[in-house]
Amino acid sequence: MKKEQLFEAIGGTDDELLALSEKPVRKRYTWIKYAAAAACLILVLAVALPIGISELDYQRNGIALSDDSYQVRAKYTEKSPGDQTAASLINLTEEELFTYFDTAIFKGTVTEIENIELSFNGEKAYRAIARIRVEAVYRGSCQEGEEVSILLPCAIDTDTKVTDTEVVSAMRVGMHGIFMPMIYEETSYWEQNGARLALKDLAPYGLPDGERYAFLEIGDGLVFARWAYESISDAATLEDIETYILEMIAK
Repeated sequence: MKKEQLFEAIGGTDDELLALSEKPVRKRYTWIKYAAAAACLILVLAVALPIGISELDYQRNGIALSDDSYQVRAKYTEKSPGDQTAASLINLTEEELFTYFDTAIFKGTVTEIENIELSFNGEKAYRAIARIRVEAVYRGSCQEGEEVSILLPCAIDTDTKVTDTEVVSAMRVGMHGIFMPMIYEETSYWEQNGARLALKDLAPYGLPDGERYAFLEIGDGLVFARWAYESISDAATLEDIETYILEMIAK
């Protein structure tokens, strides 16, 4: 039935009433609908955003690991983890420092250092990966001019202190040094908190500890574990260290 017919049926048309009837009717519940949708969106974001940020961080900075590693995640980080405690040093003689681990020995320049965060089933540990441009090889298969990566036993940060890593903690980009990193094998694993990390997933080499396997040139002096190398405790240059190393590996 048309509007005119409807009003005629109830007693004639009223122009004013008819005009009002032509106006659109506002749906008062519209704001409720949009408010409810906004509330749902806020709830979804509140729940998902922290997870999303964490996952995005790993996507951007994550280090791909092989199937030999499990229940562990790794990523590059600028985070300073604060004071840490390193593993106790194994008691070794000067001769054993050259034979206990299968180490490569070379001289080179530090070109890059990146801190990494490791999560073993949620239990965090911090290390660093240093890249060294090789300048001379005394033992091992690396080549002069090659750039190699070494896993360091601590993060490198001026605000970070790790016990028994005084020498490595002094490492900075641009430094020259002689390095004695352990060569990682397929069976080189780090197990912690029910997780396992294949060390080769991070680097082909790693320093066994933060004191005795690096000799760093700082300004006009040297930083190394003089207490561990008593026969060269007065060494002043990398040339002194080089001469000593050649004598030791020739034995």
